[in-house]
Amino acid sequence: MKKQNSYNWNMVFFLSIIPLIGFVGTGIYVYHNGIVWQEPLLLLVFWFLSGMGITMGYHRLFAHKSYETTNFIQWVLMILGSLAFENTILKWSSDHRKHHTHPETENDPYSIKEGFWHAHIGWILKNTPEEKNKIIGVKDLEKKSVVKFQNKYYFHIGILFGMVLPLCIGLLYGRPLGAILWGTFLRITLVHHATFFINSLCHYVGARPYDSNSTARDSWFVSLFTFGEGYHNYHHKFQWDYRNGIKWFAFDPSKWIINFLSYFGFAYNLKKAKEYLIWESRIESIKNQLNDKLSSATDSIANLYISKVELLYNQSQDIFTIWKELDLKYNKSISVDKLKNKEIIKKIRNINKENINKVKLIKIDLDQILLNIKRGKLVLD
Repeated sequence: MKKQNSYNWNMVFFLSIIPLIGFVGTGIYVYHNGIVWQEPLLLLVFWFLSGMGITMGYHRLFAHKSYETTNFIQWVLMILGSLAFENTILKWSSDHRKHHTHPETENDPYSIKEGFWHAHIGWILKNTPEEKNKIIGVKDLEKKSVVKFQNKYYFHIGILFGMVLPLCIGLLYGRPLGAILWGTFLRITLVHHATFFINSLCHYVGARPYDSNSTARDSWFVSLFTFGEGYHNYHHKFQWDYRNGIKWFAFDPSKWIINFLSYFGFAYNLKKAKEYLIWESRIESIKNQLNDKLSSATDSIANLYISKVELLYNQSQDIFTIWKELDLKYNKSISVDKLKNKEIIKKIRNINKENINKVKLIKIDLDQILLNIKRGKLVLD
């Protein structure tokens, strides 16, 4: 029996030659021809457009169905996502859904348990057994005309809009080679590795405020060049939320654009995790960390803090129980009467604000206890 090669050499060549031309080729070109403002601008514009095609389109719209949009926007996002050359919507979404369904197992295509390199790019370069490489779990997407069209003409779309278009723009200002180096090869390299860092770096560096048991981490830094995708711990906890960075100051342009489109009816049914679920996950995450620390702490530290931690945790659970009941009550009261709905929404916001303030105080106390345990302090207010 012929032994299967460990690596897909076609993919190895493709993912080696693109960055080689992108960095070395662009560097040589700049050395001999200098830089004109159009070329960095081309890089940034096409990076943004193809990046949004992946984040807004492939990821949040098609893979997670975290919002809905018009056919026109779907086609735009399909074209933009094709510029990134990260495979078709079907294949990308299938792999990503496997990643969330079987995280950190042998059925996770880019499991971090296999190492940083595997999660970053190795899983793409390696030959995957046919059984594990099958496109599954995307029957809902297979019916879409936009997906069918892309499946048939994927490379044509990518080459036309991702290579020919920058080349034509370069012809307009007399530097077609510079345009394709900056706007295609260097841009594709940056888009690829920005995406890859979410699967690798965001499982190594950052905080885990929503699920301390997950390897996924929130990294504001990674969000800067992935258009908001760096808030990975939150995403793994609430994968169906159209937002990744939920705080108002969190850099998440994908969230902002989706929200902006919703004002004009181009995006709708935006899914958001309820406030009590978010705060409940934060308290659970701290509680899990405290349990781990207390299980290995000295008797004096454990005896001092265990009862206090349980008291605070139980207080939070009482708040969440009442909060959920009130949220359910008022959401059931929502009707077609817009004036009445405004009053109900105002009540819900007031309930959220009041309970958030209560839970914040509990979280501060639990954070302080966690800090004291880490420092070995025997202090109890």
